[in-house]
Amino acid sequence: MLQVFISGISLAVGVYVALAPRMARPLYRQFLFHPDPYPHDIDAAPVLGGIQGEDVYFQSRRGHRLHGWVYEKPGNNDWMLVSHGNAGNIANRMELVSLLLRAGVSVFIYDYQGYGQSEGKPDIPDICFDGEAAYDFLVTHKNARQEDIILYGESLGASVAGYISRVRRSKALILQSGFASLERIARESLPILRIYPDFLFPQSFLNNTAVLQQPHPPVLIAHGLNDAVIAFDHADHLFKTAVGKKILLELPESAHSDITISAPDKFQSAIMEFLSGLS
Repeated sequence: MLQVFISGISLAVGVYVALAPRMARPLYRQFLFHPDPYPHDIDAAPVLGGIQGEDVYFQSRRGHRLHGWVYEKPGNNDWMLVSHGNAGNIANRMELVSLLLRAGVSVFIYDYQGYGQSEGKPDIPDICFDGEAAYDFLVTHKNARQEDIILYGESLGASVAGYISRVRRSKALILQSGFASLERIARESLPILRIYPDFLFPQSFLNNTAVLQQPHPPVLIAHGLNDAVIAFDHADHLFKTAVGKKILLELPESAHSDITISAPDKFQSAIMEFLSGLS
């Protein structure tokens, strides 16, 4: 009986560890990433904000070919590097790119591995390394100065932007509809994951709480009060955590992914005011 009991305990522990987020990453990847292929009816980067987009390609750390759109605003030095959310691809962010162009900056938006025309499969930490590669492309191929690059992240991409801010210099950081940490949002979205301690999650590349606890660029945190995907409390927590210059933009009419539709003027004005305060 004792041997049966020990065998049962060993099996239970083995299953527990095997299903931990850190050990079973392929299993949980389907919950985290929802990429779409590039639309067949888009032959080239579209005209947005009166500017003809440019299709660009660059390599990931693992050698995958990544794709992005560049919108270069004449006479402007500031570049907005956009890391998007976990669903769709860059073709779903035309309204966002248009809004940022109206705010007076040039824009580079890219797709992670496995999204749109980008090769490979998305994973952690690869999407963060893709953000690094996009940043380096701006510097080496578009002659962007590090002090002129603003890191913009949407939802999951807010944590990618936060990661980039740790490994590269930047002018500022804009976090839209982001979560405090992967561990926290995972436990909120899948309550069964509450049985796992932090060390059984993937290495904390997606943790803006840790980013903002250290010296960081000036940060604008924007979040809809009606966000049912990532609660506004995440934004409030990040704002209270941030040790550097910080602004919290509450959007009472907005949910998770509708900010460019529900509050475009307020959001655009806040971005412009934030950037003008950096000069």
